[in-house]
Parts: sequence; C-alpha cells; structure tokens
Amino acid sequence: MTSTGDSSGVETTQLSLDILDLVAERDGVRLRGVVEEFDVAKSTAHKHLTTLRENGLLVKHGETYDVGLKSLNLGERARSQWPGYTHIEEAIARLTELTEEECDFVAPDRGRVITIAESYHKWAKYEGTDGSSSKEYRARTGSYYRMHATASGLAILSTYSRDRIEAIIDRWGLPARTDYTITTRENLYEKLDQIRERGIAVDNQGYTEGMRSVGKAIHGPGDRVIGALSVSGPTYRIDGAVLEEEIPNALTDVASELEEHVGTAN
Repeated sequence: MTSTGDSSGVETTQLSLDILDLVAERDGVRLRGVVEEFDVAKSTAHKHLTTLRENGLLVKHGETYDVGLKSLNLGERARSQWPGYTHIEEAIARLTELTEEECDFVAPDRGRVITIAESYHKWAKYEGTDGSSSKEYRARTGSYYRMHATASGLAILSTYSRDRIEAIIDRWGLPARTDYTITTRENLYEKLDQIRERGIAVDNQGYTEGMRSVGKAIHGPGDRVIGALSVSGPTYRIDGAVLEEEIPNALTDVASELEEHVGTAN
C-alpha cells in the first residue's frame, strides 16, 4: 500500500479506507502497524482508528484492531441488492443438487471477484494427500480472488475488452498461487480465446493444487455481466466425462435459467 497524506478531506477519507483494508487483509493490526504501513504520525493513525471504531467499522481487542460488525451489516445490504440475488441463491442450490460439488457465485469488483453466494453439498468430501479436508478449500462469502486464477474469474475476463483486461493486469498482476496458475499475458489471452469459443471456463489447479473448477459468466439486464457461476471439486472427481460433459451441461442449464430470471428481476 502507498502512504496517504492527511491534508484534505479526500485524502483523510482515503487513509481511513486504506486502514480498514489493511485491518481486513492482516486479520487485525496494532497502532504501530498502521504507523509503519502508511508512514503517518502515531496521533494521526490513532485518530483514524478511533473514528472507524466509534462508527462500528472496527473493534478493539486488547491492543489489536479488527473488522467490526458494521461491515457485516453493509456487506449484507450490498449482497441483497445485487441484481437478481434471490434467483442467484436458487441457482446455487439447484447447481449443488445437480453436481453434488461446491458451487458459488462471484461478482466482479474493481478488477477482482468476490464470492456473494456459495453452497457446499453435504456428501462432497475431499481429503488431500497431506490429510487436509475439503473445508480448507471452500469458497467463503466475502472472499476476494484474482480473476486469472479461478474459473469464474476467467469466465468474466473472457467477456471484457483487451483494454479492460490490460488495466486489470496492470493493477493486480498475474501472481502465481500454484505451479498451474496462468502467469503470462500470452497464456492468459490464449486461455480467454478458448473460453469465448466454448462458453465455459475451466481452471485446472490454478488456485489450489488438487482442485478443478468450471465457471460460466452470467449476464443481467442490458447484457451486463453481473458475475459468474462455478462448480469446484477435487481433480479425482472433476475429470473425464464429469469435467467435459456433466458439469458443463448442468452449469449451462442453470446459467440459462438464472439469466432468464435476472433479466426480468427488478
């Protein structure tokens, strides 16, 4: 993060927002952490932290500041107001029933995607070679993801112009999460061409080793892309006909139904 001055109302507001982001990213910070991150006076950092705390956006546990419940209130409001959200929940439930895998819906937000709905089939279990469980890989509501590393993000990217994609890359880069993550522009554009041709995006372990996901962009009113549906599971289950036919077919059917509902939703 870059340091932000405190000489104007706009800069003051930006610093408060940057501090809130820092607290969320680090799962809590102390006063010293804010001072060091933004190169501001201790009194300035304290003023911003106190204001955020008094407004419910932060809470304080001992010497550590963490995200407050006001953020949950705002997040729930934002989610419930997303185009066709009620129908999105229904689509997730239907897709989970059809595939018996983890399903989610992400929305684009300033060059990344954020999970706004998710469902996890009770029978779907995954145990990795290291003994890890599926719970460690679940999509969590409110989690942000880089678009190049997930099927749903790639599906959305495939609908964007090259200029818009370049702007996203310039801002967020193409960092590797695994050995399978797309990390070059050349490979990304090649992948996006394939997605446009097929209408379905497949991420093969780009976000988590041992996991595959299949995603499809969802269009809303005015043909605007409002997000993407995806199905995720371990590579030993998401393979063969399941990967090539069963999940894409289920995803396409549910996506079509969702777009019909969203197109008429208020």
